[in-house]
Amino acid sequence: TQITAPDITAPAAPTELAVSADGSVITGRAEPGSTVRIVAADGTELGTALVGPTGVFSLNLNPPQVDGEVLQATATDAAGNTSPSSAVTAPDIDGIDTTPPAAPTDLVIGLAGSQLSGRGEAGSTVQVRDAAGNILATGTVAADGTFVIALDPAVNDGSTLQVTLTDAAGNVSQPGSVTSADLLPPAQPTDLALADGVTFTGRGEPGATVQVRDAGGTVIGTGVVGADGLFSLTLSP
Repeated sequence: TQITAPDITAPAAPTELAVSADGSVITGRAEPGSTVRIVAADGTELGTALVGPTGVFSLNLNPPQVDGEVLQATATDAAGNTSPSSAVTAPDIDGIDTTPPAAPTDLVIGLAGSQLSGRGEAGSTVQVRDAAGNILATGTVAADGTFVIALDPAVNDGSTLQVTLTDAAGNVSQPGSVTSADLLPPAQPTDLALADGVTFTGRGEPGATVQVRDAGGTVIGTGVVGADGLFSLTLSP
């Protein structure tokens, strides 16, 4: 009696990767019968191919890669096991890379505002700026197209950050944006004034809800702080 063991072993990473001089074809070796997948640094799929019995594969890249991009290749066998990735650099046909990286993606602020993660072109430099354009943090995209950057001080006030990538040739991507969670309470309202016992005014965080309570804790007035930081509400009684 024969019995077949399950295949839970991933193929080896593709080897002997090479991109044609015009950037349109990639060749290499991988486990026979596996499917090779080629992705750009931002995770975009450029093509797939079934590896023949000799272990050699060739596939067309769509679109062609001609600006020195770093490509990642994996092999997945019939049982669904995926190999580690291997990398290959596309040719730089013009000799001068004038193509900016794509905007960073999958941006997430975590660890209570102290960490920013995302994806982008491998090897590019990450810059994180606040709404005023001040640089808050920098980092580098790893070979697998991911990055993790520490934010110090933490950004946890609900503000929006702009993230750009700069490649080795100095080309800058369009910014990606990400908004932090608002974990900070507003500052105390200021400039409080009461006119005729009815109209209550002051200053506070724009968009915040104002509640006025009497000495017994009963709410006697509510309102919303305007975009200019001012509020005015009527007390009853």
